[in-house]
Amino acid sequence: MSVLGLIVEYNPLHNGHIYHFNTSLNITQAKNSVCVISGNFVQRGEPSVVDKWARTRMALESGIDLVIEIPVIYCVQSAEFFAYGSISLLQSLGIIDTVCFGSEIGDVKLLNKIANIISTEPYEYKKYLKQELTSGKSFAQSRANALLKYLSKNDTDHLDYNMLNSMLQSSNNILGLEYIKWLIRLNSSIRPVTIKRLSSNYNDTILIDNLSSATAIRKSLKLGQFDLLSSQLPDSSYEILKRQFETDKGPVFFEDFCQSILYILRRMSLREISEIMDVNEGLEHKIKKAAISSCTLEELISDIKSKRYTETRIGRILIHSLLGLTRDQLLRLKEAGGPQYIRVLGFSEKGKELLHRMKKTCTLPIITNTADYKRYDNKYLHEMIELDIRATDIYNTVHKNPHLRKGGMDFYKKPEML
Repeated sequence: MSVLGLIVEYNPLHNGHIYHFNTSLNITQAKNSVCVISGNFVQRGEPSVVDKWARTRMALESGIDLVIEIPVIYCVQSAEFFAYGSISLLQSLGIIDTVCFGSEIGDVKLLNKIANIISTEPYEYKKYLKQELTSGKSFAQSRANALLKYLSKNDTDHLDYNMLNSMLQSSNNILGLEYIKWLIRLNSSIRPVTIKRLSSNYNDTILIDNLSSATAIRKSLKLGQFDLLSSQLPDSSYEILKRQFETDKGPVFFEDFCQSILYILRRMSLREISEIMDVNEGLEHKIKKAAISSCTLEELISDIKSKRYTETRIGRILIHSLLGLTRDQLLRLKEAGGPQYIRVLGFSEKGKELLHRMKKTCTLPIITNTADYKRYDNKYLHEMIELDIRATDIYNTVHKNPHLRKGGMDFYKKPEML
C-alpha cells in the first residue's frame, strides 16, 4: 500500500493545505499519509500560533494518518537544514513512497534539473557562488545569481532566465529544491512530486477569497479578527483554534517573547552572542547595540537586518538566543548524521497500522512516550530531544493563564489519537 509523505507546519492548517493534501492523494494514489511537522517554533523564525498538539489534531481531523515532530534543532533553520532534517525523517521510516510539496513553479522536472546542480555542485557553479557571497548578498540571492551564470554557459534547454530568477527567489520553490537535493544526496527511493500553489503567495498579508496564506491568517489573528477566518479554514481547524483561544492557549505571537529576548541579549556578553547559532561576521556587535536601544521586537529586527541578513534569518537567530541554541551545539549534532528519533505526536487507526509496520522498517527509535528516550544510550538523541522539551517549556511561558505555564508538558501529554 503506497504511503504519501508531507512536510508541513500548519500554522494554522487552512483551505490551501486541504487542497494540497487532497490533490497529493489524487496524484500519487496513496492510501496512507504521514506528515512531519514543526513543533512549537517554525522555520520562518517565530513561534506557532497554537502548540504542536493542537496542530497535530488539525492534521488528523483533516485526514492525515500519522504525525511526527521535526526536532527543533532542524525547525528554526535555513531551508537547507530544515529540508535535511525533514527528508531524513521521512527516509528513516522505510515506508514512504512519495513526498509531495507545494511550489510556486509547480514543475518538478525543472526543480529536479536545478536540484541536481546544487546537489552535485560543479566546480564552475561553486566558483560563481563564492564570488556572489563575497559581495554581501543573501545566500538565496547569491545562489540564484550563481545558478543563472552557470546555466548561461551550460544550459541546453534554453530556459527563460527571467522566469528562472523569479523562481529562485520564491520561498516554496527554494524549499522544494532543498527537498529534492537531499533526496539525491541521501540516495533516497522516495519520489518527489510538486503541486502549484493556488491564489495567494506564501507571504501575502491580505485575506483573499477562501484561499488566503497562513501569513494573512496570522495577521488577522493578531488584529483580533478571528471571526473573519471561518471561510479560510476547514471547520475542524476553526473549531480547534476556537477551543484553544477560549482556554487561553493562544494565539501565541513572536512579540509575546519580546521581553525575554531583550533580557537574554542584554544580559549576554559579546562573546556569548557570537556563539549563538548562525551569528557570524561580527553580527554580535549589531545585535548587542540593537538590544540596548530597541523597545519592541519589530525595532530589534529592523535595526539588525541587512541585505545579507534578512528579516527571517534574524528572526531565527532571535529564536536561537531564546532557546539557547549555539553554533557548537549545531556542529556537534551534525555529527549525528540527522534526526536520532521518531517522535510521534498523533495517529489515526490507519496511522496505528503504519506504526506497527514501521517497527520492521524504521531505522530510528520510535518514541510515543517522551520519558522513554532515557532508555537509549545515545548522547545525540538525548541532547536533541531535550532541546524539544526545552522549546515546549519556553513556549508555554507566554500563556495568559498562569496555570498553563507549567513545564514538562512533553512528559505528560500523550499523542493525539483519532
